[in-house]
Amino acid sequence: MGELAALVAAMSWSATSVALTSLSQRTAPVVLSALRLSAGSLLLFVVLFAFGNPADISAASAATLFAMLGSGLVGYGLGDTVYIKALALLGMQKTFPISMALYIALTVVGGVLLLDEPFTWGLPLGASLIAVGIYLIVIPGRGQDDVPLPVIAVAEPALAGFAELPPAEHQAALHPAPANGVGWAGYALLVAVGIFWAAATLWLGASSNGMPALAAASIRTPSGALALLAFAAFVQRPALAAPFRDKKQVAGIVAAGLAGTAFGSLLYVYAVLTAGAARTAILSATSPLMALPLSILFLRERFTRRIGAGTLFCVAGIAFVVA
Repeated sequence: MGELAALVAAMSWSATSVALTSLSQRTAPVVLSALRLSAGSLLLFVVLFAFGNPADISAASAATLFAMLGSGLVGYGLGDTVYIKALALLGMQKTFPISMALYIALTVVGGVLLLDEPFTWGLPLGASLIAVGIYLIVIPGRGQDDVPLPVIAVAEPALAGFAELPPAEHQAALHPAPANGVGWAGYALLVAVGIFWAAATLWLGASSNGMPALAAASIRTPSGALALLAFAAFVQRPALAAPFRDKKQVAGIVAAGLAGTAFGSLLYVYAVLTAGAARTAILSATSPLMALPLSILFLRERFTRRIGAGTLFCVAGIAFVVA
């Protein structure tokens, strides 16, 4: 069931992200993710008190509560923030595949070595196939127009706002102007992104100590929301205030957070706690694949042979991972 939860989480993030594509035209990515996570956090609290057991939180040890908070802060606050910086410096063609490959590789290795998760050859083989497939789907080939796919989640809900920049910034992200002094420092940021994302997932898997997924998500998601809100307040204060001038804009972000982000966050935590960090990291990375049919149906995106090949790679990779 954990593997299925990871795939459904990826589908949930993708569906929500496609619905948010129009909102991303007018809202900065970090603000969009911060507000969506905040709305999702409120729903998680409501569900916890209505259908769960709030005592699961009060009964947890201080170490477990710290781990849940820390996992959200490391994954969302540090990982996502560094990803934004790397995207601006290096462009999506380098940032996306390298950071995702590192995240998956480090999580798989860490899950097997640190968490004693079962190793099968399907894990590295499936991860490699999915990585190739997502690269083919997300990164345009030579001679293709740089037409962005919808804003898609690449690992966790917060990242949905960072897989692509808004169209006005898309060309600059794909082909950034040469910057002085980037060099090794830019690639060091990519390594840091992979480490932060993997560490957050492994920390969650290692330190839950039997805490139910709903309780864990009700701690982890709000900590990520607060981290991103703080980042936006210090770095992008005008952008943070902008959506509140349009009630429809705010309503759309809140609806997406309530319907998609909370659900996806809960399923992601459940997947990590039941299927393991390694398999969850690999399967949740398929969200760009899940976004394809929706983007073709509702956003008139083109289906190319490159996308078709990427889809086949992803499906084969999923089969190896869950086998």
